[in-house]
Amino acid sequence: MNDKLKDLSQYQIEALALKGLETEADNKRYSLYHITQDLIAELEDNKEEILEHEYPQDLVSEYVDSNISVYTYEQIMIFANNNDLWHRTDEFGADDINQQIVGAIYSYLAEQADAWLFEQEQAKEEA
Repeated sequence: MNDKLKDLSQYQIEALALKGLETEADNKRYSLYHITQDLIAELEDNKEEILEHEYPQDLVSEYVDSNISVYTYEQIMIFANNNDLWHRTDEFGADDINQQIVGAIYSYLAEQADAWLFEQEQAKEEA
C-alpha cells in the first residue's frame, strides 16, 4: 500500500482520503442501524414531552415520520443497503415501488420506536 502511495501527489492522496470519508458518511447515512440510533436519541431527548402527551403514540409516529428522508434517492439507498427491509409486507396499500420503500422504512422504524415507547411507559409505571 505504501509503495502505491509514494507515487501519488499530495493532492491525489487528499482526494483519496476525502473519497473514503464520503463513502463512510454515505454508509452511515444509509444504514438502518444509524437511522434507528438517531431516532431513539431524538426520542430520548424528548422523552418527557412524549410521555406527558395525551397521545404519546401519535407523537412518536411524528418522530418516526420526520426521520425518513423526503428524497427518493436516499429512500432507495436506505432500502438497497438494508436487507432487513426487503421482505416486509406492504401495510399501507402503496400504489408504486417508491411508496412501498417508504412504507418498509416507516414500518421498521415504527417498530423500533414502539418498543422504545413501551419500555418507557413500563419504567414510568414501575416508578
